[in-house]
Amino acid sequence: MDAYNQLISGYREFRTHYLKDENQEWLKVSGKKQDPKVMMVACSDSRVHPAILTRSSLGELFMVRNVANVVPPFDEGSDDSEYHGTSAAIEYAIKHLQVEHIIVMGHSGCGGIGSLMMPPAKEKAEEYSFIRPWMNIVKAASEFTEEEKAVMNETSRISVCEKRAILISLDNLVTFPWIKEAIKLGILQLHGWYFDIKSGNLSEYNWQEKIFEEIS
Repeated sequence: MDAYNQLISGYREFRTHYLKDENQEWLKVSGKKQDPKVMMVACSDSRVHPAILTRSSLGELFMVRNVANVVPPFDEGSDDSEYHGTSAAIEYAIKHLQVEHIIVMGHSGCGGIGSLMMPPAKEKAEEYSFIRPWMNIVKAASEFTEEEKAVMNETSRISVCEKRAILISLDNLVTFPWIKEAIKLGILQLHGWYFDIKSGNLSEYNWQEKIFEEIS
């Protein structure tokens, strides 16, 4: 069975369970509107799925997935041709859904972050890259002092860069006025998560200690 037909087969199995009697009460409520308490900004990477990782059910996570789980800073923009998909989702989560938590989840082996650590690729003059300007939002995460380079190998620097990028995105979240206000009112909390694909370990950023600590 090829990859596409496997998806169709999976859907048929899902629908069988979805329409079972024990799910009818949930459908009566959730069929009208969504009411998640948590928003997750995660990477598009196919190996990292927030709902699977957290065993979340339908309706529990409001998700945005993009390259390298990046949150841009608040920018009203002056050009009607500009698009702000991630920012629009954040606005909806706060103003309409009133989520209580926003989690930015990065992960090991992130291709977007890895691109920051490599020399710029040679591109044809006529080619435009959407990835390059997008990743420039967290470019500062890839900047290391000579002292840091002397004590860290390439693998360590990439891991540090992945985690730094999460913190940049968390800082960018606070530039949104309604997020800043919600935090001030005590009705919203921000969290930084880092998932290690090989070990399956999940770490959370400790705001007091300023380090990522493994969740046991």
